[in-house]
Amino acid sequence: METNKLTEANQALIREYLDIVEHDSENLERTMRLFADDILFELEPTGDVYRGKPAMQAFVDVAMSGRTHSGQYSIKITNWFTDGEQLCIEYTHGGILTGIYTGGIKARFGQGLARYCITYHMRDGKFDRMHEFIQATTFLANLAMPFMLKRIHRLADKKMARLGQAA
Repeated sequence: METNKLTEANQALIREYLDIVEHDSENLERTMRLFADDILFELEPTGDVYRGKPAMQAFVDVAMSGRTHSGQYSIKITNWFTDGEQLCIEYTHGGILTGIYTGGIKARFGQGLARYCITYHMRDGKFDRMHEFIQATTFLANLAMPFMLKRIHRLADKKMARLGQAA
């Protein structure tokens, strides 16, 4: 079995990402600098795909406009590991929903309502592929999650259309 060497560029990328998650998760500009121009992002359980940095930017803008995870709702990494080329992070967070993609429903949800696992492929100090898996921990959250994710995708598509680009 071949093992991948962790390059200095990818090591710096991991350090920067973990610092953003722990201290600056609301900083979208800083986050977007981590992605390659040709980023491919797949999201489960809906199977939605975002291709390219403009589509990723549209997704991030919509997703973050619909919730916050600062203060008591911060992201909590529960596990992470890398082989030098792939990075896998398991995390959870709480949040405050603003109603943007929840049909106007505003709510607070506590730490652990959903569990996340995201895998990244790293190339030259940038993330060029991501695959995120979301598993809600309650019946209602499991029921609502695909609807919220599809709404985010539709809103991101609309944003891309306004910019004259396809998602």
